[in-house]
Amino acid sequence: MKWLFLFVVLLNAAFLSWHSFIQDKPKAVEESIYGPPTSERIYLLSEAPVVTQQDYVADSASNDGLEKALSSAIDQTVIDTPDLFCPRLEVEREDDKKQIAQALKDFDWGYQVKEVIGKRARFWLYIAAPETSEIAGRIVKELAAKSIDSFVINRGEMKNRISLGLYSSTDRAEQAKLRIQKLSGYSVDVYEHMRNVPLQQIDIEQPVDEKDWEQFLSRLDLAKMMIKLEKNPC
Repeated sequence: MKWLFLFVVLLNAAFLSWHSFIQDKPKAVEESIYGPPTSERIYLLSEAPVVTQQDYVADSASNDGLEKALSSAIDQTVIDTPDLFCPRLEVEREDDKKQIAQALKDFDWGYQVKEVIGKRARFWLYIAAPETSEIAGRIVKELAAKSIDSFVINRGEMKNRISLGLYSSTDRAEQAKLRIQKLSGYSVDVYEHMRNVPLQQIDIEQPVDEKDWEQFLSRLDLAKMMIKLEKNPC
């Protein structure tokens, strides 16, 4: 009987311990389950939503409209943006350089000047060599009496030719030729050739557009200037 009583006591103690452990265990927090609105159909992973022709047309129209708007904006930006360039001017004469410098100052454009050597066309006026140097000397005296500067070349292949001067433009050379022929009665020839000459190179330091460039050039007397114009990329 003692063993039976001891077994019952141990069984009760085990039951009380188990019951206490179950009560102390925290309850799991129940999370709310999200679901889409009842009006929206739920698709399984194995299913694909059905796209109607109306949906496709609507999406295509929206994309086309967006592309047209972007294209129009890009085109308008290109139209509104003027082409810019950094001009360079080359002149030979100091007077031309001063005229350009004054115009640049009026426009408030920064610039740099440097001297370079370049080839430029020259037009030499002369009277063909007579048979002897004595005849050439006599012609020079006749020209001097009519206020025409000249001299005799006394060596090389051009010996006894009578030089009448060097001109930097074909227009001026032609004008001088006609004037000398009329005054002297002698035929005048023109020889065009290239020569190395010092040049003043003027680089404008800021980009300009075509409109501003035309306004700037209108301030210069281009007809009387020996000038070379370049539109270089900046």
